[in-house]
Amino acid sequence: MGEQEFDKLLDSMPRIAESINAFASKEVQKQAFEALVGALNISPVGISGVNHESSTENGNVPNAGTALSEALTENTQGGEDSESAPEPTSTEKRRRKVKPRRNWTAVKDIGFRPEGKVSFKEFIEEKQPATIDQKGLLAVYYFEQVLELDEIGVGHVMAAYKEAVWRNPSNPENALQGTSSRHHWLDTSNMRIIKTTQRGRDFVEHDLPAQKK
Repeated sequence: MGEQEFDKLLDSMPRIAESINAFASKEVQKQAFEALVGALNISPVGISGVNHESSTENGNVPNAGTALSEALTENTQGGEDSESAPEPTSTEKRRRKVKPRRNWTAVKDIGFRPEGKVSFKEFIEEKQPATIDQKGLLAVYYFEQVLELDEIGVGHVMAAYKEAVWRNPSNPENALQGTSSRHHWLDTSNMRIIKTTQRGRDFVEHDLPAQKK
């Protein structure tokens, strides 16, 4: 490479670097570099006159053009280690799918002692729920079958917990979904319109209170 060609290449290097940086693949960057240099009518022969086919006794000797392209591609990508981001692990993927926890609040102004109907406290005294699953089921059942509400959300269940003086679960939404998953008593596909299933209604009507052994 003559001095004139070297100066020409040096002047064009910023634009060449900007162009090949648009490619993610290191191999494609090398090819792009060689193509751009070739378009400038500059031969990528080493300064010492050794071309890509030359070799020593111990093996091939890379020419200056190849070395320059490797240095340029590594520099534009921030080094070989930053060529591509590591593949996320299965645990990281699961963590990314975790939904943010909603801040549900108890619905106010619910009549838990409707005229001509059983009150909620009388209802739970009769059914005697013993687990968090049974408590959540009874709350939804009461709103649905006794108060005949069309839309029952997490806030309604929290209001029932408050009326019964039960301790609120740390995550009410997750507790109701767990009841649905474990026993199939509830339909929680829409957390703003929670429903009892036939299995849930049968459990309330025929299996509560639990028979003492």
